[in-house]
Amino acid sequence: MRVRIVLSKVNPQAISVPTRCAYAGCGGKKFHLRQEVRKPLRDTVYQEVQVHRYQCLRCQRTFRVYPEGTTRAQTSQRVKGLAVMLYLLGLSYGAVSLALDGLGISLCKSRVYDAVQEASKRVPGLKREQVFAGVKTPALGADLTSVTRPRGIVTAGHHSRSDQWAGPDH
Repeated sequence: MRVRIVLSKVNPQAISVPTRCAYAGCGGKKFHLRQEVRKPLRDTVYQEVQVHRYQCLRCQRTFRVYPEGTTRAQTSQRVKGLAVMLYLLGLSYGAVSLALDGLGISLCKSRVYDAVQEASKRVPGLKREQVFAGVKTPALGADLTSVTRPRGIVTAGHHSRSDQWAGPDH
């Protein structure tokens, strides 16, 4: 299975004017811009975005219209896509949370899980095993981890054959 992940762009200026009322059964097509509201956002670039609040002139109810790449959720579509991509590359939910935290984005592992489940509903059959079917190869019989040190990168790992730890002096 081949998966192409395109991270969504967040464009705070791209707020489309509504063409119909957001409420089912209304069918209104004329609106009044009531106010612009600041909304906090978890994103790699933007801390907050402006959201427009419209009032339907037919039913008199209000609803929000969000910029491109955002929804009513606190996390942008870009960050959710990044979380799904990291998960599909083999990281656990907790490891994805830690990786995003290293990028300055606070996202707990349960929100990572939610993002993965949401993506799997949109893409039937999206499973880590199917994405890497026939692609995974053992790393020379060892589970390798790279560690950055002042003198360079050192690869350390656990040899699966000898059941011994393989460090920089091994």
